[in-house]
Amino acid sequence: MNNLYRICIIFLIVFSALAGQGESRLPDSLQTAIHTDSIDAAFANINYDGRYRPSFYAALAHFPALKNVHIEFRYRNISTTMQCRPKALSVFRRRDKRKYIMVFNQNAGKTKGAALNQLSFNARVGLFAHEIAHIVDYQRKHTGQIAKTGMSYTTKRGKVRIEHSIDRLLIWKGLGRQIYTYATQVLKNQKISANYRERRTTIYLQPTEIKELIRIVENIH
Repeated sequence: MNNLYRICIIFLIVFSALAGQGESRLPDSLQTAIHTDSIDAAFANINYDGRYRPSFYAALAHFPALKNVHIEFRYRNISTTMQCRPKALSVFRRRDKRKYIMVFNQNAGKTKGAALNQLSFNARVGLFAHEIAHIVDYQRKHTGQIAKTGMSYTTKRGKVRIEHSIDRLLIWKGLGRQIYTYATQVLKNQKISANYRERRTTIYLQPTEIKELIRIVENIH
């Protein structure tokens, strides 16, 4: 077992213990004690130094297979809270040469998603994990399949299929409670725009659906 997997396993044991104590509302400055710097060092091509490093790396620790992936971070006005996609020319590269962009909504445009500072630690972990899982999905695909995924996003049915599959992947990996917390807190947030609320209620798994899938997966395990 290499060092990355050892670090991730230790991190996840501690993280699971905290999550098991109920909704974690510790400020991120305290969560840094959970080996954030070690996870950061293990993912040499990913350098997120923003305000929410602990919740980002708590999510990233669940995906050690992405240790060589490049992720860059941008801030723009987009139609959702956060978005992760390949850089334009990367889709034509081999999987090990691709680069990805994680975009944060500046919430200065028409669509206002959930502000990260209004979310709990666990909810942010769920959000980051969802976006990172999109990279896992892209990494499994060749150029033609990525293009097909892009085309799927032009229809509501296609969006629903992709976003539901991403959330099911996370539930299977043990992150169901985190995406449940995120989904619940977003829908209770009165500051998100009406069009984003509609997007959340029509495209993504809803809290009751997530809760049922968590129950099924936990019974299997």
